[in-house]
Amino acid sequence: FLTGGVPVVSIQPSASALCRAGEIVRMGERPIAEALAHGLVPLVYGDVALDEEWGCTIVSTEQIFAHLAPKLRPRRVILAGTVDGVFTADPLRDPKAHLIEEITPANFARVEGMLAGSYGVDVTGGMLSKVRRMYQLVLSQPSLQVRLISGLKPGLIERALLDAQLAEGTLIHAEPAR
Repeated sequence: FLTGGVPVVSIQPSASALCRAGEIVRMGERPIAEALAHGLVPLVYGDVALDEEWGCTIVSTEQIFAHLAPKLRPRRVILAGTVDGVFTADPLRDPKAHLIEEITPANFARVEGMLAGSYGVDVTGGMLSKVRRMYQLVLSQPSLQVRLISGLKPGLIERALLDAQLAEGTLIHAEPAR
């Protein structure tokens, strides 16, 4: 990132997240706010967190963003995964899978139907859970845009960070794209 001109700082969620029954009840947003205030790009990720009921749990990146976004009010969230965005089926298993370029209130129900059962599910719920959480987040913050891209394509994360109009991956939004 630094060689690409992006001043990224990794913020470890497990250092401040506290959960109850798998949901975040408290997490320190101050380090992230300070990073942003100093022109840094905070990198957060799914992690293990302490849980008042279960001892510990896994929190997804999407849970973390859903918890932090109401406090920090970001304009954009970028999720980098192993595939190029959201597809009509699991692109790792189905060569006929097509990229869904946008998810909005106009097509969410149709997309949700395609994702139900079309992807494998990991410990954090898989693609369906990721899309549902991010869709709910953009509905609650209509000016927010979430972009899902491949973290495996060289240079793509840097381009996504530097170019708000990047047209790769899948864009989830509630308002017309800007």
